[in-house]
Amino acid sequence: MPVGLEGNVFSKFKVIDFHTHLGKPWRAYSRFTAKDLLKRMDELKISMACVLPLENPEETDFYSTTESILRIVRKHKDRFIPFCNVDPRRGNPGTFDPYPIIEDYVSRGCKGFGELLAGLPIDDERMQRIYRAAGEIGIPVVMHLDAYRCIDDIGLPKFEKVIREYNKTIFVAHGPHWWAEISSDIKPSDKSSYPKGPVKPGGKVEYLLQSYGNIYADLSAGSGENALSRDPEYARGFLERNSSKLLFGTDLLRKSQKIEIHNILERMNLSEKTYEKILCKNAERLLKI
Repeated sequence: MPVGLEGNVFSKFKVIDFHTHLGKPWRAYSRFTAKDLLKRMDELKISMACVLPLENPEETDFYSTTESILRIVRKHKDRFIPFCNVDPRRGNPGTFDPYPIIEDYVSRGCKGFGELLAGLPIDDERMQRIYRAAGEIGIPVVMHLDAYRCIDDIGLPKFEKVIREYNKTIFVAHGPHWWAEISSDIKPSDKSSYPKGPVKPGGKVEYLLQSYGNIYADLSAGSGENALSRDPEYARGFLERNSSKLLFGTDLLRKSQKIEIHNILERMNLSEKTYEKILCKNAERLLKI
Protein backbone atom coordinates (compact mmCIF):
# COMPACT_ATOMS: atom_id res chain seq x y z
CA MET A 1 0.00 0.00 0.00
CA PRO A 2 1.47 3.40 -0.94
CA VAL A 3 2.67 5.70 1.81
CA GLY A 4 1.77 9.34 1.11
CA LEU A 5 2.36 12.55 3.02
CA GLU A 6 0.00 11.44 5.74
CA GLY A 7 2.14 8.30 6.18
CA ASN A 8 5.12 10.33 7.47
CA VAL A 9 7.65 8.23 5.58
CA PHE A 10 10.72 9.59 7.36
CA SER A 11 9.33 8.58 10.74
CA LYS A 12 8.22 5.17 9.56
CA PHE A 13 11.58 3.88 8.30
CA LYS A 14 15.21 3.98 9.35
CA VAL A 15 16.97 6.55 7.17
CA ILE A 16 20.61 6.36 6.05
CA ASP A 17 21.96 9.46 4.33
CA PHE A 18 24.55 8.25 1.82
CA HIS A 19 26.07 11.69 1.22
CA THR A 20 27.11 14.33 3.79
CA HIS A 21 30.23 16.36 4.59
CA LEU A 22 31.96 18.02 7.55
CA GLY A 23 34.47 20.81 7.98
CA LYS A 24 34.96 24.14 6.21
CA PRO A 25 35.09 23.43 2.48
CA TRP A 26 34.53 27.07 1.45
CA ARG A 27 35.77 30.38 2.79
CA ALA A 28 32.28 31.91 2.53
CA TYR A 29 30.67 29.48 4.98
CA SER A 30 31.35 28.75 8.63
CA ARG A 31 32.70 25.39 9.74
CA PHE A 32 30.12 22.60 9.66
CA THR A 33 30.78 20.60 12.82
CA ALA A 34 29.70 17.19 14.02
CA LYS A 35 27.25 18.92 16.35
CA ASP A 36 25.80 20.88 13.42
CA LEU A 37 25.39 17.76 11.29
CA LEU A 38 23.78 15.81 14.13
CA LYS A 39 21.30 18.64 14.68
CA ARG A 40 20.31 18.66 11.00
CA MET A 41 20.07 14.87 10.98
CA ASP A 42 17.69 14.96 13.94
CA GLU A 43 15.58 17.66 12.27
CA LEU A 44 15.40 15.62 9.07
CA LYS A 45 14.83 12.27 10.84
CA ILE A 46 18.08 10.77 9.56
CA SER A 47 19.34 7.82 11.62
CA MET A 48 22.88 7.53 10.22
CA ALA A 49 24.96 9.48 7.72
CA CYS A 50 27.92 8.64 5.53
CA VAL A 51 30.53 11.39 5.90
CA LEU A 52 32.55 11.95 2.73
CA PRO A 53 35.98 13.63 2.77
CA LEU A 54 36.86 16.25 0.13
CA GLU A 55 40.45 15.88 -1.11
CA ASN A 56 40.27 17.00 -4.75
CA PRO A 57 41.33 20.64 -5.28
CA GLU A 58 38.82 21.39 -8.06
CA GLU A 59 35.85 21.37 -5.72
CA THR A 60 36.58 23.45 -2.62
CA ASP A 61 38.68 26.21 -1.06
CA PHE A 62 39.89 23.88 1.69
CA TYR A 63 40.26 20.15 2.15
CA SER A 64 38.24 17.96 4.48
CA THR A 65 40.62 15.05 4.89
CA THR A 66 40.01 11.40 5.65
CA GLU A 67 42.15 11.72 8.78
CA SER A 68 39.95 14.54 10.09
CA ILE A 69 36.78 12.57 9.38
CA LEU A 70 38.12 9.50 11.16
CA ARG A 71 38.94 11.60 14.24
CA ILE A 72 35.47 13.13 14.34
CA VAL A 73 33.46 9.95 13.85
CA ARG A 74 35.18 8.12 16.73
CA LYS A 75 32.84 9.90 19.13
CA HIS A 76 29.72 9.24 17.05
CA LYS A 77 30.02 5.71 15.70
CA ASP A 78 26.30 5.14 16.21
CA ARG A 79 25.43 8.02 13.81
CA PHE A 80 28.34 8.57 11.39
CA ILE A 81 29.78 6.20 8.76
CA PRO A 82 33.23 7.36 7.55
CA PHE A 83 34.34 7.23 3.92
CA CYS A 84 37.89 7.74 2.67
CA ASN A 85 39.43 9.73 -0.15
CA VAL A 86 42.71 9.89 -2.07
CA ASP A 87 43.42 12.27 -4.93
CA PRO A 88 44.46 10.08 -7.90
CA ARG A 89 47.15 12.61 -8.91
CA ARG A 90 49.30 12.11 -5.81
CA GLY A 91 52.90 11.03 -6.20
CA ASN A 92 54.49 9.95 -9.46
CA PRO A 93 51.69 9.82 -12.05
CA GLY A 94 53.15 6.69 -13.59
CA THR A 95 53.61 4.64 -10.45
CA PHE A 96 51.35 5.95 -7.66
CA ASP A 97 49.28 3.13 -6.16
CA PRO A 98 46.32 4.17 -3.98
CA TYR A 99 45.60 0.62 -2.84
CA PRO A 100 47.71 0.56 0.38
CA ILE A 101 46.32 3.92 1.50
CA ILE A 102 42.70 2.92 0.88
CA GLU A 103 43.28 -0.46 2.50
CA ASP A 104 44.64 1.24 5.63
CA TYR A 105 41.66 3.59 5.80
CA VAL A 106 39.25 0.67 5.48
CA SER A 107 41.05 -1.21 8.27
CA ARG A 108 40.38 1.86 10.44
CA GLY A 109 36.65 1.87 9.76
CA CYS A 110 35.98 3.52 6.39
CA LYS A 111 33.07 1.91 4.56
CA GLY A 112 33.31 3.61 1.17
CA PHE A 113 35.39 5.85 -1.10
CA GLY A 114 34.51 9.36 -2.13
CA GLU A 115 33.36 11.79 -2.95
CA LEU A 116 35.54 11.55 -6.07
CA LEU A 117 35.66 15.04 -7.63
CA ALA A 118 38.94 14.99 -9.56
CA GLY A 119 39.16 17.20 -12.63
CA LEU A 120 40.14 14.31 -14.88
CA PRO A 121 38.43 12.30 -17.60
CA ILE A 122 36.37 9.61 -15.92
CA ASP A 123 38.41 6.90 -17.69
CA ASP A 124 41.84 8.40 -16.94
CA GLU A 125 44.34 5.72 -15.94
CA ARG A 126 44.89 7.40 -12.57
CA MET A 127 41.15 7.27 -11.90
CA GLN A 128 41.10 3.63 -12.92
CA ARG A 129 43.59 2.81 -10.17
CA ILE A 130 41.06 4.12 -7.66
CA TYR A 131 38.30 1.99 -9.18
CA ARG A 132 40.51 -1.09 -9.22
CA ALA A 133 41.57 -0.69 -5.60
CA ALA A 134 38.03 -0.06 -4.37
CA GLY A 135 36.78 -3.11 -6.22
CA GLU A 136 39.51 -5.35 -4.84
CA ILE A 137 38.96 -4.09 -1.29
CA GLY A 138 35.18 -4.25 -1.63
CA ILE A 139 33.91 -0.71 -1.00
CA PRO A 140 31.64 1.49 -3.13
CA VAL A 141 32.92 4.63 -4.90
CA VAL A 142 30.81 7.81 -4.85
CA MET A 143 31.37 9.79 -8.07
CA HIS A 144 30.48 13.42 -8.86
CA LEU A 145 30.04 13.99 -12.59
CA ASP A 146 29.88 17.43 -14.21
CA ALA A 147 31.64 19.39 -16.96
CA TYR A 148 34.81 19.76 -14.86
CA ARG A 149 34.96 16.71 -12.58
CA CYS A 150 34.89 13.02 -13.53
CA ILE A 151 34.56 14.29 -17.08
CA ASP A 152 32.67 12.42 -19.78
CA ASP A 153 30.93 13.04 -23.10
CA ILE A 154 27.19 13.27 -23.67
CA GLY A 155 25.73 9.79 -23.33
CA LEU A 156 28.38 8.76 -20.75
CA PRO A 157 30.30 6.43 -23.10
CA LYS A 158 33.50 6.51 -21.03
CA PHE A 159 31.67 5.87 -17.79
CA GLU A 160 29.83 2.92 -19.31
CA LYS A 161 33.15 1.46 -20.42
CA VAL A 162 34.52 1.89 -16.87
CA ILE A 163 31.43 0.30 -15.31
CA ARG A 164 31.73 -2.66 -17.67
CA GLU A 165 35.49 -3.11 -17.22
CA TYR A 166 35.48 -2.79 -13.42
CA ASN A 167 32.48 -5.01 -12.90
CA LYS A 168 33.49 -5.91 -9.34
CA THR A 169 33.54 -2.25 -8.31
CA ILE A 170 30.34 -0.63 -7.03
CA PHE A 171 29.90 2.87 -8.49
CA VAL A 172 27.48 5.36 -6.92
CA ALA A 173 26.87 8.21 -9.37
CA HIS A 174 25.82 11.74 -8.47
CA GLY A 175 26.12 15.29 -9.79
CA PRO A 176 24.78 17.55 -12.55
CA HIS A 177 26.04 15.61 -15.58
CA TRP A 178 24.87 12.27 -14.23
CA TRP A 179 21.38 13.49 -13.37
CA ALA A 180 20.98 15.49 -16.58
CA GLU A 181 21.32 12.16 -18.37
CA ILE A 182 17.98 11.03 -16.90
CA SER A 183 16.57 12.58 -20.10
CA SER A 184 17.62 11.55 -23.59
CA ASP A 185 17.58 15.13 -24.93
CA ILE A 186 20.59 16.32 -22.91
CA LYS A 187 22.65 19.23 -24.30
CA PRO A 188 26.35 20.00 -23.58
CA SER A 189 25.32 22.98 -21.44
CA ASP A 190 23.32 20.64 -19.19
CA LYS A 191 26.47 18.96 -17.86
CA SER A 192 26.87 21.61 -15.16
CA SER A 193 23.30 22.87 -14.82
CA TYR A 194 19.86 21.75 -13.72
CA PRO A 195 17.83 21.28 -16.91
CA LYS A 196 14.10 21.92 -16.67
CA GLY A 197 11.08 20.52 -18.42
CA PRO A 198 9.69 17.03 -18.99
CA VAL A 199 12.06 14.09 -19.10
CA LYS A 200 12.35 12.49 -22.53
CA PRO A 201 12.43 8.69 -22.03
CA GLY A 202 15.51 6.78 -23.11
CA GLY A 203 18.03 8.62 -20.93
CA LYS A 204 21.36 7.02 -20.12
CA VAL A 205 20.80 7.02 -16.34
CA GLU A 206 18.01 4.48 -16.47
CA TYR A 207 19.77 2.47 -19.16
CA LEU A 208 22.89 2.11 -17.03
CA LEU A 209 20.98 1.33 -13.83
CA GLN A 210 18.99 -1.36 -15.62
CA SER A 211 21.90 -2.82 -17.62
CA TYR A 212 24.69 -3.14 -15.05
CA GLY A 213 24.55 -4.61 -11.57
CA ASN A 214 27.42 -2.51 -10.21
CA ILE A 215 26.06 1.00 -10.84
CA TYR A 216 23.89 2.84 -8.31
CA ALA A 217 22.88 6.49 -7.90
CA ASP A 218 22.43 8.80 -4.93
CA LEU A 219 19.57 11.30 -4.94
CA SER A 220 21.41 14.07 -3.09
CA ALA A 221 21.99 17.76 -3.80
CA GLY A 222 20.25 20.09 -6.21
CA SER A 223 21.04 17.82 -9.14
CA GLY A 224 19.21 14.84 -7.66
CA GLU A 225 16.33 16.98 -6.44
CA ASN A 226 16.01 18.62 -9.87
CA ALA A 227 16.03 15.29 -11.70
CA LEU A 228 13.01 14.16 -9.68
CA SER A 229 11.09 17.44 -9.46
CA ARG A 230 11.35 18.49 -13.13
CA ASP A 231 8.92 15.73 -14.17
CA PRO A 232 7.19 14.17 -11.15
CA GLU A 233 5.13 11.73 -13.21
CA TYR A 234 8.22 10.28 -14.86
CA ALA A 235 10.14 10.38 -11.58
CA ARG A 236 7.54 8.28 -9.76
CA GLY A 237 7.89 5.45 -12.27
CA PHE A 238 11.67 5.87 -12.36
CA LEU A 239 11.90 5.47 -8.57
CA GLU A 240 9.69 2.38 -8.56
CA ARG A 241 11.47 0.71 -11.49
CA ASN A 242 14.95 1.39 -10.10
CA SER A 243 14.22 1.13 -6.38
CA SER A 244 17.00 -1.42 -5.81
CA LYS A 245 19.65 0.91 -7.31
CA LEU A 246 18.89 4.26 -5.63
CA LEU A 247 20.20 5.75 -2.38
CA PHE A 248 18.80 8.54 -0.26
CA GLY A 249 21.18 11.46 0.27
CA THR A 250 21.22 15.16 1.12
CA ASP A 251 24.78 16.44 0.48
CA LEU A 252 24.55 18.36 3.76
CA LEU A 253 27.59 20.63 4.24
CA ARG A 254 26.36 23.83 5.92
CA LYS A 255 24.03 24.81 8.74
CA SER A 256 21.38 26.73 6.82
CA GLN A 257 21.28 24.47 3.76
CA LYS A 258 17.80 23.96 2.34
CA ILE A 259 16.95 20.30 1.80
CA GLU A 260 14.02 19.43 -0.48
CA ILE A 261 14.54 15.71 -1.14
CA HIS A 262 12.26 14.75 1.79
CA ASN A 263 9.31 16.69 0.39
CA ILE A 264 9.96 15.44 -3.13
CA LEU A 265 9.99 11.79 -2.05
CA GLU A 266 6.98 12.17 0.23
CA ARG A 267 4.91 13.60 -2.64
CA MET A 268 5.73 10.64 -4.87
CA ASN A 269 3.42 8.34 -2.89
CA LEU A 270 5.64 5.30 -3.53
CA SER A 271 5.16 1.77 -2.27
CA GLU A 272 6.44 0.98 1.22
CA LYS A 273 8.92 -1.50 -0.27
CA THR A 274 10.38 1.18 -2.54
CA TYR A 275 10.69 3.73 0.27
CA GLU A 276 12.43 1.21 2.51
CA LYS A 277 14.95 0.25 -0.17
CA ILE A 278 15.83 3.84 -1.04
CA LEU A 279 15.94 5.12 2.54
CA CYS A 280 17.97 2.33 4.14
CA LYS A 281 18.04 -1.19 2.71
CA ASN A 282 20.18 -0.45 -0.35
CA ALA A 283 22.72 1.46 1.77
CA GLU A 284 22.86 -1.32 4.35
CA ARG A 285 23.59 -3.82 1.60
CA LEU A 286 26.33 -1.76 -0.09
CA LEU A 287 28.00 -0.81 3.19
CA LYS A 288 27.62 -4.27 4.73
CA ILE A 289 26.03 -2.95 7.93
